[in-house]
Amino acid sequence: MEIDKRTRQCSRCRQYRPIFEFKGLTDTYQVTIYNNCVYCRQANQLKDKRLVQVIIFRRDPEKGIQIMLSQRIHPDKPYLGLMQGTGGKVDIYTNDYEYETLETEEDAAMCETLEESGIILEERKITEDLDVTLSIFIYPWDWIQEPIAMEPDKSSDWTWHTFQEVIFMNLIPMLQRNQDFIFQEIGKYFNYCEIESLDEQEENDISPLTEQEFNSFKKKIEKVTTKEIIAIEKYKKV
Repeated sequence: MEIDKRTRQCSRCRQYRPIFEFKGLTDTYQVTIYNNCVYCRQANQLKDKRLVQVIIFRRDPEKGIQIMLSQRIHPDKPYLGLMQGTGGKVDIYTNDYEYETLETEEDAAMCETLEESGIILEERKITEDLDVTLSIFIYPWDWIQEPIAMEPDKSSDWTWHTFQEVIFMNLIPMLQRNQDFIFQEIGKYFNYCEIESLDEQEENDISPLTEQEFNSFKKKIEKVTTKEIIAIEKYKKV
């Protein structure tokens, strides 16, 4: 089978590049034709794998540590009704030479926060935890900039919630999975949580909270511990 190696114009970057891929052995080939060139497809794949969330927090004189969240309200967007911080996907931009490049996670965090809440973050003050698909930044609020719902069609007003309130909320998955990390990192900043380093066996040995313990946790005013966070998560999964 003869492979047509002539280039075509990519529908995304408008460059003339090969837009097919083929693989196989000897004279047997499998050919796939795309609208976009391999560079744009790779960039899109990278973009899909990179997300940022910014958790802005403060210590209220009366209510203690609070986290700034809003509720997703757009009916056509994923995670309708769940609570979120500022954030989104890492974007792709085109330079003067028409090459597409991913922005940095820090730039994405600052841009998304400005677009969604009107708050300007200082890069030196954001703290990052990076894994394969998600960068979570925690950021101490400066009490000067007031959060504004800049995208009222997508999310509700920004409101402040204590650790105890957040534990009982329906968070977007990327925050729900990393709740203990978020609490611990904020706790380090304020010395509020009792930070415990637990190995896998110690985590497995922790029992879920009972229903009575779970219901009474809202009234807790002492420090939140790592073991309690894990016990609560296990209770939710029962």
